[in-house]
Amino acid sequence: MSEKEYIHTVTINKKRCIGCTRCLRVCPTKALRIRNGKAIILQDRCIDCGECIRVCPQKAIYSKIDDLDIINNYKHKLLVYSSVLIGQFKKYKNFKKILNLMSYLGFDEIVGVDIGALIISDVIRSFLKHNRDKTYITTNCPAVVRLIQVKYPSLIDNMLPFKNMMDVAGEYLKKEFMKKNNVKEKNIGLFYLSPCPSKAQAVYQPEGEVKRIFDGVFSMEEVYNNLRYIMEKKDIHLDKDIELENVTESSLKWSILGDVDSQFKDFTSLRIDGIDNVIEFLEEIEEGDFKEIDLVDMYSCQNGCVGGVFTNENPFVCEHRIRHIASSFPDSVEEIPPICEGDYCSLSKPLKPRPVEPIDKNMSNAVKKMKDIEEVFKKLPKLNCSICGSPTCYNLAEDIVLNEDVSIYDCPVVLRRNLRNMAKDLFEMAGRTDPIEENDNKE
Repeated sequence: MSEKEYIHTVTINKKRCIGCTRCLRVCPTKALRIRNGKAIILQDRCIDCGECIRVCPQKAIYSKIDDLDIINNYKHKLLVYSSVLIGQFKKYKNFKKILNLMSYLGFDEIVGVDIGALIISDVIRSFLKHNRDKTYITTNCPAVVRLIQVKYPSLIDNMLPFKNMMDVAGEYLKKEFMKKNNVKEKNIGLFYLSPCPSKAQAVYQPEGEVKRIFDGVFSMEEVYNNLRYIMEKKDIHLDKDIELENVTESSLKWSILGDVDSQFKDFTSLRIDGIDNVIEFLEEIEEGDFKEIDLVDMYSCQNGCVGGVFTNENPFVCEHRIRHIASSFPDSVEEIPPICEGDYCSLSKPLKPRPVEPIDKNMSNAVKKMKDIEEVFKKLPKLNCSICGSPTCYNLAEDIVLNEDVSIYDCPVVLRRNLRNMAKDLFEMAGRTDPIEENDNKE
């Protein structure tokens, strides 16, 4: 795959789309348009945050990911689950019972992403002790990583140069399973249970990595529905004793809720959630503000991962349950798994900007088109109503100059203004005396 080819999980069912423009209004990178009455995605701008999925009233926008059946292609099946799952169940408030329930899905071994949080937190603490020259940003939310690559490339140097916690958890699970069971890697299928399309996309195309770590990814909604079916249809036993090693209250809270303060008490840290809040904060960091903050943990979803598009439960209720469950675990462990020796937790390659398509590869043509865009923009009403099928008036000006299928008369205000002027001209013409008619009357 070339550097410029991007994989996306967010897709549109054109048959269901009614062109209502709701998706246009919420997209943080202006990656959506309505053309011929249907939504389309500008692939170079999309960051797979899933906000369009959240607001679509027709369920026309969805995330295309793997089905659970693919685990049957592998002899040994391993799963890293987003710990958000433990807050989805009303009936089971015991962590071990939830894990017992998950064992009915057919996986040989499962771990929560919190083990990745525990491992990577030690590496980050060591890094921050020697690097306090700027505000650093975690790589835990792939949508935020891609947002920075697309809209704020100047902040790429502020990103921590480490893998996100789900990838660390996946590597840990695979290595431990291979060591304990003496099996070859080719016989292992490693999967991730995702709360959102952003992390699903990161499975297919992890930023900063040479190759994929996971073999597949499942929607939390699909797995939750499967577990509900198992609970209702099968005679299940949830009393099997499960060892919960390397789980701490702080790692559990950080991996799910973004409680970065509990994990990095010796540093000035902050959690930002909600894509609009993230954008506002990134702009302020870009301007040089908040230099006193050592670490920012950012999440595109409101309330962090509990607010993911693939979750079923109310995020506030889910967060309450998780805090209750997390409080039953110790605050620390005696020894952190020795998996991060050397550069294991570091990204395989540096993060790079992911620029949108240039206006024109020829500089002089690009300058001319920029001037044309400004001229068109001056003629538009600046209402940003999206009725034209572009998110804002400026986006419409861009689309008019760069896309021959778009016209300034797609703007209803301009069209109405033009029709009014035409009607006025016709009215004036109708009021004039017809010279031929005048001559006829004289005769």
